[in-house]
Amino acid sequence: MSIVGVYGPTDNLVPIGNVLNKGLTIRANQASVKRLLPRLIEHVQNGVLNPKGLITHRIPLEEVADGYRIFSAKLDNCIKPVLISPSAGI
Repeated sequence: MSIVGVYGPTDNLVPIGNVLNKGLTIRANQASVKRLLPRLIEHVQNGVLNPKGLITHRIPLEEVADGYRIFSAKLDNCIKPVLISPSAGI
């Protein structure tokens, strides 16, 4: 399953020398969001997938700066935050 998310830091946080010395393999890829998103939305609408279980934090839009700080620092086990607009009434 593909999940739309936020990219992490772009600087090199992986110690490449250690990776080479240990013979590790690193794999990475990007989801084809434009192609898969309509099918993902259809699955959610039809009840095939329930994304509520993925959400770890609900953050009011007016608290976005603090929410991003929590997400970026992985505080409070923040893995998948969702921003809630004031008009959502949640």
